[in-house]
Amino acid sequence: MTFRLFVLATALMAGCAPAIASMTISGTRVVFPGTEREVIVRTNNKGKLPALVQVWVDDGNTNANLNQVKVPFLVTPPVFRVEPGKGQSVRMIYNGMTLPEDRESVFWFNMLEIPPKANDDGTGQKLELAFRTRIKIFYRPSAIEKSNSEFEKNKLQWEAVNDDQQGLGIKVTNVTPYYFSFDSINVMYQGRKIALDIDMVAPASSRVFYPKNKLSGTEKISSLEYRLINDYGASNGKKLNWSAGKGFIANNN
Repeated sequence: MTFRLFVLATALMAGCAPAIASMTISGTRVVFPGTEREVIVRTNNKGKLPALVQVWVDDGNTNANLNQVKVPFLVTPPVFRVEPGKGQSVRMIYNGMTLPEDRESVFWFNMLEIPPKANDDGTGQKLELAFRTRIKIFYRPSAIEKSNSEFEKNKLQWEAVNDDQQGLGIKVTNVTPYYFSFDSINVMYQGRKIALDIDMVAPASSRVFYPKNKLSGTEKISSLEYRLINDYGASNGKKLNWSAGKGFIANNN
């Protein structure tokens, strides 16, 4: 009896260096303007074999039943074959679902590359790797469409906080209607650059980010540097100096 093992991966798996995804997506994010009915997402097969691909949109919950998830976009074709060195354009169509008009909404575009049938190695066992790639979709309503988060970054509010359990953290308050995606946040702490665990900060909300190893004492901070990911997937940075009496102050040098 043949035993076939399917593994879902979003990156290279340890011990499986020869196995790499052939399918790629042009761009690292999709910005969907509220004035548009649809946008095009381009996929490409950079491998040497044909690829069977499935695409869909979810709300960020990877464990949800796709038949029950309510999302504002349809993608077509949902399943397609791409020859080596060729590409396939996917139409992402807004279905009219009501979304907030005063702030961005975020969803996820998923691409699953289904591998060709593995050759039997004589043992009766086969390892087949199915690679899934996910990128963010930012729905930007028409009321805020003419700007983006890159131009609003100076409105972010930064604060050093101490938590009894987690120690020193950096609180980021986002008063804008945009999502902010960080590439990195580093604090200078007693002359050392300390990286923080980061995530997105949603519109009109706050997040506190902590280093992997617990720290304490806001007075030991001298500055903070952060890098944001813009609409095109590039990152740009800014430095903030720390003052015990005034908090974080922008460094314009």
